[in-house]
Amino acid sequence: MGFCLDSLEQIRNRLLDLTARNRLLNFKHGRGAYIRIIDELPDQLCDLLLTEEELEFLAVPEPTREQLIEAGYLKIEEETGDEVRIKKDPTALEWAKWLKLETDYELPMPTENDEADKHQDKAIQSLLFPYEMETQLRKVRNNAETAIEETGANILFLSFGFLEWFESNDSDVARLAPLFLVPVKLNRGKLNKNSGTYVYTLNYTGEDILPNLSLREKIKLDYGLALPEVDETISPDVYFEEINRRAILPHEIPGLLSP
Repeated sequence: MGFCLDSLEQIRNRLLDLTARNRLLNFKHGRGAYIRIIDELPDQLCDLLLTEEELEFLAVPEPTREQLIEAGYLKIEEETGDEVRIKKDPTALEWAKWLKLETDYELPMPTENDEADKHQDKAIQSLLFPYEMETQLRKVRNNAETAIEETGANILFLSFGFLEWFESNDSDVARLAPLFLVPVKLNRGKLNKNSGTYVYTLNYTGEDILPNLSLREKIKLDYGLALPEVDETISPDVYFEEINRRAILPHEIPGLLSP
């Protein structure tokens, strides 16, 4: 039995795509069917999901006329009362920053007040306006449902954290590989009459939480390192700390950087 299991593991590893074509090794923000989450704490978000909470996606609210005036996008001529556009309308990213949402790729660190603030609600903050968010979530959901219908496999995961790596010390092309993968299901709910868009929610499927298997094999072969094991008892932050601990001196490992 041990021989059979070892053989199956070897076969599975040979089937993994370890080239830059694999999005699990070379994920590019801004391309494909995905949605970026901002201003959330990984551990709190993961805990809520694993307690089988259904979390609702939250869009960046569209600016009101009064807000556009306050933010310097519009002004009202005193003599005529006409509305004058000073600059083009903000993007979702620009408006999120004006609303003081954390938009960095590095997510905020927990504070003493987090138990009572927005990080404990049942919302997932996106970086899209309502219609943009609905379009992207519809695309993600359709792709996930098609995969289940055609292959029987769930391909939808909420990814916590990315490892930045390079093919070699001579390369200046940074690649991103997702680290902590929670299998999820995306659901379409009722129409939100205020925004004119559908409500989308996310829930944990109950399947195993996975490490990035392609990344695990890649760094094992190229760097002689082993990714930590992962399950529902390990939080994302603990997992990231363990990865940092195993790569104690990242500058001594060619091409490998910490998460």
